[in-house]
Amino acid sequence: MAEETLLDYVTRPKNILILSYWSLREPLTAAAVFPYMRILSERSDVGTIRLVTMETTKKFLPEVDLDIEKVTHTEIRSRKGISGGIAKAELFIRTVFVLIRMVRREKIDLVIAKASLAGAIADLVHFLTGVPYMVESYEPHATYMAECGVWERSSLRFRFAHWMEQRQLVHASHIITVTRNHRNDLIREGIPPQKVHVVPSITDLEVFRFDPVERQRIRAELGIPEGSEVGIYVGKFGGLYFETEAFEIFKRAMDGMHDMHVLVLSPSDHEHIRQLAEEAGIRRDRFHVLTVKHVEVPHYLSASDMAFSTIKPSPAKRYQCPIKNGEYWANGLPILMTDGVADDHLLMRKGLGGAVYREDLADLDQALGNIRKILDQPGHRSMIQGLARRFRSSTIIQDVYEELFGPDAAGSASGG
Repeated sequence: MAEETLLDYVTRPKNILILSYWSLREPLTAAAVFPYMRILSERSDVGTIRLVTMETTKKFLPEVDLDIEKVTHTEIRSRKGISGGIAKAELFIRTVFVLIRMVRREKIDLVIAKASLAGAIADLVHFLTGVPYMVESYEPHATYMAECGVWERSSLRFRFAHWMEQRQLVHASHIITVTRNHRNDLIREGIPPQKVHVVPSITDLEVFRFDPVERQRIRAELGIPEGSEVGIYVGKFGGLYFETEAFEIFKRAMDGMHDMHVLVLSPSDHEHIRQLAEEAGIRRDRFHVLTVKHVEVPHYLSASDMAFSTIKPSPAKRYQCPIKNGEYWANGLPILMTDGVADDHLLMRKGLGGAVYREDLADLDQALGNIRKILDQPGHRSMIQGLARRFRSSTIIQDVYEELFGPDAAGSASGG
């Protein structure tokens, strides 16, 4: 461990501000922010944690219970009467000044930004107050959006986001990427190795474990026979994810598996999702779409037999680590995924934890055949859960926090 750790000069318990660009009720927040906050809150050298979320969504989302010790929540909402790019710019600027006041009033010692969009705000707060910051789940978001055709590289939003990502690499005290590929490339670009750490998107393995009782209950509620196979997708459509292609994948999986039902858990518009399913030729009686609380997701995973991870491929996607993959694996589900995404695709190419297909779907039937082989293996669910323990366990972030902050004197940050 390094001789000098982050915030060594702070002798009292540290006050930490965590900034999320997502709504408190967004499933991403529960999956990508809450587990890290729980681990931080267990450390005796952490005094208070202020979670700040940017509330931009107008969709209905289920309520969330925020019952983590030491954590208080502040939401910053978009102003009424404005929309589009102006609303986003206004919220961005206002959040900077809200955080500046908060840093000074609450004697914040460290800002932790969740992903590079939040990192852009943290960088400006650092510039104006001097408070150190680090970025967790750092990814080249601007590049993702450009490679997927959502943003033009000549557009103002791409240039601004890319510029802010580069600033974070210079000014953040530490950068935590989600793949080794990304860390290695950043080091080759000149970022000091001691500044860049790797923490894949971790999963609460206990919460997402397979539950045979919930499997029976959910199947009974949805009218799915016990002998039928179920493929599940958790997430959105469009943007960084396949849209019409996703439903072609669902349909071909249904054609190739045994009496398959497809279950979609999504905050997106249900009628639009059903329309896309109908256009793909998917039977309504075998297609189920719901919006549920994040804490209920494991029940629906337990009711399933395989999972879909339909992320648009691009060169930079090897820097991504889908949260859903860890949740799928923790429940023991093999994943059918686009090739080239995250570090996970390297395992799946070897038949471990799933199978991959090319962007043009030319080898999709072969990938489905590989999923079939996994499903036919006795004890496959337990073997896949072993991948989650190895590659998605909360002990990974605990070890990084010990490296950054030093060992917890009270030893409260125990294994998870």
